[in-house]
Amino acid sequence: MSLNYKILCVDDNPRTIKSKLNQVGKFLEGEGFRPKIALIENGQDIDKYLDDPLLDLIVTDYYIHDELNGKQLAERIRGLDKMVEIILYSQRAGTDLYREVGTLDGVYVSNREGLEEKIKDVIKITIRRTQNVSNMRGIVISEGIDIENQVEEIIVKYFDDKGDLAKKVLEKEGVCDFGKKIAFLNSILKKIVKDYNKKIGVEKKTGAKEEIRKRISTVQPLYGIAKTLAEEVMKPRNMLAHVEQEMGPDNVPYLRSLQKGYEEINADSEWYKKTRKDLQKHSENLTFILKFISEN
Repeated sequence: MSLNYKILCVDDNPRTIKSKLNQVGKFLEGEGFRPKIALIENGQDIDKYLDDPLLDLIVTDYYIHDELNGKQLAERIRGLDKMVEIILYSQRAGTDLYREVGTLDGVYVSNREGLEEKIKDVIKITIRRTQNVSNMRGIVISEGIDIENQVEEIIVKYFDDKGDLAKKVLEKEGVCDFGKKIAFLNSILKKIVKDYNKKIGVEKKTGAKEEIRKRISTVQPLYGIAKTLAEEVMKPRNMLAHVEQEMGPDNVPYLRSLQKGYEEINADSEWYKKTRKDLQKHSENLTFILKFISEN
């Protein structure tokens, strides 16, 4: 599992379930995931989605088309040795449908009215199943690398008209490790605000002054980013690279670092959720900063 939670939904009348899927998307966001929901009408196109190894859940109406129903699709998927969870739904999701698909592992049944809650329940199961230090280590390290690359991209973009300066500050003699890159990013943001304040002092046109003030108010809240990036991205990434999971006396797992300088962490569901949300927040902030620098 990654921060992208991918759901494939198949329904020949998609408008009937769009509102349910919107609510599922909001639920996933609340859990710290990026919902990636594909809704297709024609089951003939389904094979290209099944090739995705990162697909987390398949939700399908029992009737797909004349040559394929939900049970046949589930059997095909299991024949491909894919253990992605599957939810089959129909208006007649009673005893007969349960009996028909009950022998298939990881296949759930719902009626159309209760589909939203059933999807949420199955998502909760998949989250609990993968909520462990190994999976979280992979997510944090992968997302941390992407975030570090974003920081580098901002630095390069800021200096893109200044010769080789960006290259120099990212080499060994300059800003080489993640912590220094973060600090350098913060100094860039501070300088942007300082330069804008200087422009206000010499600008004579009222309209231009207001535009500069708007830019300052946009970027100023972000130039404390170094502290939170280090605490919420770099520190978890470094810690999870060298950590053991153990069970506490209250049967809640905790993470014990194998390196000095890191406190034990109660690895309950709230910690996992917060960590996922922090990663997304910083990625979104950096995307905004890059766009701001590119346009100004």
